[in-house]
Amino acid sequence: MISWMQKHKKYLVITIWISTIAFVGAGFVGWGAYKYGSAGDTMAKVGDTKITVREFQNRYARTYNYYAQLFKGDFDQQKAKEMGLDKATFNELIKEALMLNFAHKLGLIVTDEEIAKNIASMPQFQTEGRFDKNLYIKVLEQNHLRPKEFESQIAKELLLQKLRQALSPTLFDLEFQTAAAALFMGDKVEYKPLQAAQIPITIDEKELKKFYEEHKERYQTPIYYTLALIQVKPQELKIDQQSLKEYYQSHRHKYTDSEGKILPFEQAKEMVAKDYKMKLAKKEALKKYIGLKKGKIKAQIQKRVSDQQNDLPQKLRQQLQNASEGKTFKPVQTPQGYLVAKLLKKEPPKPLAYNEAKAMVRTDYEQEKRKELLKIEAQKLAKTFHGTITPGFISQDDVDKIKELQPAEAAKFLRELFIQQSPQGYIQLSEDKVVLYRILDQILHNKPKIDKNRALITDNGGKLKENVQYQNLLKKLQSIYKIEIYKGI
Repeated sequence: MISWMQKHKKYLVITIWISTIAFVGAGFVGWGAYKYGSAGDTMAKVGDTKITVREFQNRYARTYNYYAQLFKGDFDQQKAKEMGLDKATFNELIKEALMLNFAHKLGLIVTDEEIAKNIASMPQFQTEGRFDKNLYIKVLEQNHLRPKEFESQIAKELLLQKLRQALSPTLFDLEFQTAAAALFMGDKVEYKPLQAAQIPITIDEKELKKFYEEHKERYQTPIYYTLALIQVKPQELKIDQQSLKEYYQSHRHKYTDSEGKILPFEQAKEMVAKDYKMKLAKKEALKKYIGLKKGKIKAQIQKRVSDQQNDLPQKLRQQLQNASEGKTFKPVQTPQGYLVAKLLKKEPPKPLAYNEAKAMVRTDYEQEKRKELLKIEAQKLAKTFHGTITPGFISQDDVDKIKELQPAEAAKFLRELFIQQSPQGYIQLSEDKVVLYRILDQILHNKPKIDKNRALITDNGGKLKENVQYQNLLKKLQSIYKIEIYKGI
């Protein structure tokens, strides 16, 4: 994710800026030699450019929020720490500071008019297609930003854009041809898929028993739980009309028609009743939870279940894994209402005897044996197989021409094919599937493909050259501008 962010950072500026979350702490990143000490709110200094603690906090917070939105909430502080988001954020600020120093040295500037024009063009600050100053101030306040602070960052981004444009490299013909060959080299290929399931094997009882002994830990009974359960069903709760109307008044913004207009009580009554009963059910379930935990009430149901059953809510199944006997669980919402549970007994898994596990042992043995034989068979057949020959020369993007494979498989096959050193062999698609291949002919420049994709080749070649140039420039700037870190992360 971090590498993706770095490659696409120029497209993320405004997206990341117009969002914010609470600051999450971070750890240290290295940039060669440092000078440590106190410098107020300055976190680091690169040449003449300072990086403040607030700047780091804001950048980290907005980047974190960007990923949280990108992955639809499946992103938390632990994942941010694992991917090194704090270090990546700090590194980006250091790199930007190096580039800003260089931009100033070249005499590049950004005017107030350019800053104003850029901000006015942002849809986030527009009403009916025109810049709205009041909306601008309001959005910044909601994101805990001051106009001066935001405009200063926009000025930096515009200056960095100008520097990128000034340094934008020209792709020469030889470089274009090299990129074209890398992307659209053409191969004429004979290929044949081979699956583990196609390989015959003989089952030997002694081998089965040996396999069982080597993998005994796989074959055990499930974990069994004896639970005391209380169900609270919303439909069984009684409500009065006055309370229902009061609930509607407090939550009427939730009940709207297709045009966004609030529905009258009578039209929304059924939905209101459902929500209100669910709220009451939660409250009642909490009372039941306290009563069951303190032993003041008895459960409605006592049930013995295994960890392999799916008739309990997933959240409760997860909680049971590490729970001790006697543990009472807070109410868990279900399609029927709320469920309160208490763990009365936990039975650990027990090893299965060979005869009890034999069917599972046989299945596992067959799968592993076939996987083992698949590679041996593929090596043997690679020189002699007869398969499907591609219609003419194919390139990495010709997924639709590999008819014997699913699109995802074909894409993987082609990616691997064009980095193979041997003219024949096999490519592993998965543990139980390979594709035998033989390269019959090859062309370095597939002219029809190159002519059709000239813009793509130019763009990719240019980006590659720009990236190489950028990395080399960074190394040079690190030797020119002193990097002082006052507050490491």
